[in-house]
Amino acid sequence: MSEQKPYPLNQRIRYRIDNFMSRGSASIFLALLLLFTLGFLIMVIFRAIANIFLPDETLSGWLEIPWRVYVAVMEGSAAETDGDSNWAAKMTSILGVLVGLVLFSSMVAFITSVFEAKLAELRRGRSLVLENDHTLILGFGDRIIEIIKELIEANESEPDAAIVILAENDKEEMDNIIRDNIIDFSTTRVITRYGVTTNINNLKKVQAERAKSIIIMNSAASWRSEQELKLADALVLKSIMSIIAVCDGDKHPPIVCEIHSDRDRELAENITAGTVKALNEVSVLSRMIAQLALSRNGLSVVYSDMVGFDGNEFYFYQPDEGWGGPLTFGESINRFKSSTPMGIHNADGKIVLNPSAQTEVTDDDELIVFAEDDSTIFYFHDPVQRPKVSTLPEVKTSVRTQRVALLNWTPKASLIAEKLCTYVPPGSEIIAYNPEKTKEMKSFLSKLQNSYPNLTLDIKQADLNDLNELNKLEPQNFDSLLILSPGGTTIEEMDAYVISLLIRIRQILRLSKLDKWPKLITEVMDSENIDIILNSGVEDFMVSNQFVSQIMAQVSEEPLALDVYDDLFRAEGSELYIKPADYYFSFDNQESITLAYGECTEAALLRKEICLGLQLHEHQSDKDKSFGVVLIPDKGEKFTLTPKDGLITLAEDES
Repeated sequence: MSEQKPYPLNQRIRYRIDNFMSRGSASIFLALLLLFTLGFLIMVIFRAIANIFLPDETLSGWLEIPWRVYVAVMEGSAAETDGDSNWAAKMTSILGVLVGLVLFSSMVAFITSVFEAKLAELRRGRSLVLENDHTLILGFGDRIIEIIKELIEANESEPDAAIVILAENDKEEMDNIIRDNIIDFSTTRVITRYGVTTNINNLKKVQAERAKSIIIMNSAASWRSEQELKLADALVLKSIMSIIAVCDGDKHPPIVCEIHSDRDRELAENITAGTVKALNEVSVLSRMIAQLALSRNGLSVVYSDMVGFDGNEFYFYQPDEGWGGPLTFGESINRFKSSTPMGIHNADGKIVLNPSAQTEVTDDDELIVFAEDDSTIFYFHDPVQRPKVSTLPEVKTSVRTQRVALLNWTPKASLIAEKLCTYVPPGSEIIAYNPEKTKEMKSFLSKLQNSYPNLTLDIKQADLNDLNELNKLEPQNFDSLLILSPGGTTIEEMDAYVISLLIRIRQILRLSKLDKWPKLITEVMDSENIDIILNSGVEDFMVSNQFVSQIMAQVSEEPLALDVYDDLFRAEGSELYIKPADYYFSFDNQESITLAYGECTEAALLRKEICLGLQLHEHQSDKDKSFGVVLIPDKGEKFTLTPKDGLITLAEDES
C-alpha cells in the first residue's frame, strides 16, 4: 500500500472547525464568544504597545486602556472619548468599532436566531411535558374530539386534570382544531406535542410511564384498504411495545387501543397480563346495530346514555364494610335506591351479567352497578321497599319472521349479517343491496347460508342513488332498513351520502301511505348531524365515531368496562331490550296504571330480567325528553304506564 500524503494544514484546520461548528448552537456561540474575546485582547495589546511609543495624555492610567477598547467595541458612538487622543489611540478606536460591528452584531444576530428557533420548536410541540396521572393519547384522528369531550366530562370532579396528546400532526393545527370544536374545558388542560408515537424518546418526553392511562388511536379507518389496516395495526402494536420499553416491562399504565384484525387484537391483549384492552370498531358497532334492528325504537338512546360519561354508566362497587351477611343477587337489587345492580364481578375476575337471582354475593365480589355517578351509589343493608308484585300476566308471544335490508356493503355488513342470523327466527330474510356485487360478497353469504339453512340470505346489485331503482326494492315491505355509512374521503361526505339516501327512502315510504313504517336504523359519523336524522323520521340511529370514542374513553378510566361491553353485545347471554309494559303488569282493560318504579324492578326480576328504566310512549318522539327514555329513577318514584309504554331490561331474549 502506497504511503498516504498528509492533508494540507489549512484543510485540516477547516475540517476541525467544521466539525466543531456542526455540533449545534452551543458550539457556534462558543466560537463567536472566543473570537470576540480574542479580538478584544488583541485590541488591548495593540493599544498598550502604541501607548508605550506614543503616550496618550487623556488616559488616567494603564488600567483605563481595556475600558476604552471595550467601549469602542460595544458602542461605536462612545469612541468619541478618544477625540482628544493622539492618532494611534484614534486608530485603535476605529479598529475597535469595526471589530464590534462584525463580532458583536454576529453574536446578537445569533442569539436572536436561537431564540426564534426555540419559539418555533415550542410551536412545533417538541418540548418536555411534566405531568403526573394524566391521560396520554397517541395519535390524532377523527375520534379525537369526541374522546377529549368524554374525558373532560370524566375529569369534572378533578381540580387539575390533564390530557396529553402526542401525534405526528402540526401542534398549531391540533390546537386550532381542539379550540374550534371544544368550548368548555372545565378543569381539564389539553396539552399537544409533536412526535412519532412509536419513538421511545418521544414517549419519555410526554411522561408515558407516569400517565394514568394511555389511549392509542388507530391511523386507518375501518373502510380503508386491507393493506392500510394491516400497517395501522402494526403501528399500534409497535406503540404498545415502545410503551412497555419505556415503562420497564409490565409496570406500564392501562392501555386501550383500537385494532382491526382479530389476530392482532388477541396478540395485543396477550402482550401483558390484562393491562392492554383492544377494541374493534367494526365488531362493536356491528353487534350493536344488529341488536337495534330487532328491538323497539329507542334502544340507541339507551346505548348512548350508557357508554358516555354524560349520563349513566356502570361502576364496580363494593361497600367498605362488606355486604352485611348472606346476600343473593336478587336481594341486592332492592338494596339500592337510585341505582341498579346488573351483574357480578367475581373475585376470580369473571364478569357475569344478569346472573340468577339466587346467586350468592360474597364479600370478595363486586357488583356491577348502573348509576348516574358513583356518588349516587348507596347500599342499604335493609330493602328500600317491600315487594308488591308477586305474579305476572300471561303473555302469548308469537315469533314473527323478519325481513331486514342492509343498504351498502361495508366492512361492518358481514358481521351485521352474521349477528342478525343468530337473532332472527327461522323463515326470516336478510337481503343486502350494494352498487356492486363482488365474488367475495357472494361467497360470504353462500357460506353463511349453509350455516343457517332456515334463513333466506341474498345480495343484490342496486344503484342506491337512483330513486326509481330504489323504489323497485320496495323498502316499505321490510321490517327493518339498515342504512350503513360507506367509505369516503371525509366524514361530512359520508354523512351527506347517508342523509341523501335516507331522504329518498323516506319519500318512498311517505308515498306508500303505510300506517307503520319499517324500522330505520341509520349510521352517521358526525354527532352534529343527529338533528337532521331525527327530523327525517328516524327514531334509532348510530353515531359511529361518538359510540366508539365514548367506549374508548370509558375503558381508559375503567379497563374492565370493555369486558362488560363484550358480554353485553354478544348474542349469547343477556342483552338490552325494550319490552312492552303488559309483559309485566295486567292492565285489566284499563288504559293506564300508576305504580312505583320499584314495582317494575320486582316484576322484571320475576321474569329473570333486570329493569334499568322505562320508555314512555307519549314522549317517544320528543328529543328534549330523551325520546321517552327514563333510566334508573328512584325506586319510590311514581309512573303512570300504558300498554304502549315499555320497560328497558337486561334479558336473555326478546320474549
